[in-house]
Amino acid sequence: MKIFLIICLSFLFISNAFAIDQNSIDLLTKKGFQVRMGELTGAGSKMSITRLAGLIHSDGIIMKEEIHNLTLNQTNNPSISDIKEIIVGDSVISAHELEGFFTR
Repeated sequence: MKIFLIICLSFLFISNAFAIDQNSIDLLTKKGFQVRMGELTGAGSKMSITRLAGLIHSDGIIMKEEIHNLTLNQTNNPSISDIKEIIVGDSVISAHELEGFFTR
């Protein structure tokens, strides 16, 4: 019985892990966020970093509050496309690994 419970809980945890899918993107949209998929250099070049609410990675959604450190190209008015890398927890994520971003 314990083994069955452990297997069920493991499956539940794995299925709820940070897998990004269309449902996650739809949920962001329903919460009032504007989602932009694709490289950060496109639409991100037109938006100030102050508008950033979060980033989309293949492993999941990263809220701005979860980012410990943000490395940017040095400019007078940094935009989302100036992101070089972020640190979330113990992970360093390069900008080219990011699949999109969302703003309010």
